[in-house]
Amino acid sequence: MQHRPWNRDTDYDTLVEWWTDWEFGVVPKECLPPDGVMVEVEGKPICAGGLYIGVGTQFAFMEWIVSNKSSNPKLVHKALKICIDQIMAMAKSKGMKLVYTATKETALQKRYTKYHDMVLTESNLKAFVRDLDG
Repeated sequence: MQHRPWNRDTDYDTLVEWWTDWEFGVVPKECLPPDGVMVEVEGKPICAGGLYIGVGTQFAFMEWIVSNKSSNPKLVHKALKICIDQIMAMAKSKGMKLVYTATKETALQKRYTKYHDMVLTESNLKAFVRDLDG
């Protein structure tokens, strides 16, 4: 398994395919963070995630964690471990002190606490977004 920085231009179609397969909705390319990680096996993408950096702060937001729905679950498990660990390493290398994330996905919630030393801070969260572009 290899990891690399994601490329919003060349990886976008893959991300859209995965989001569509999981029925997540599609994030406009220009709204994705420039920093992110793609994990591949033999050149085939398995999972990815992004990292927003709070400019002028030491705070980052990990988001858009997604995997190829048709991949082997054991392979995805290993790939997600690498992906999230690399996002954390990226945040640390950029001087971040806190990484925040939110998800409704139970499997990711368990993963974050069990494998990535994250602490649950909000259990009854509702998230909101406003599309300013219509």
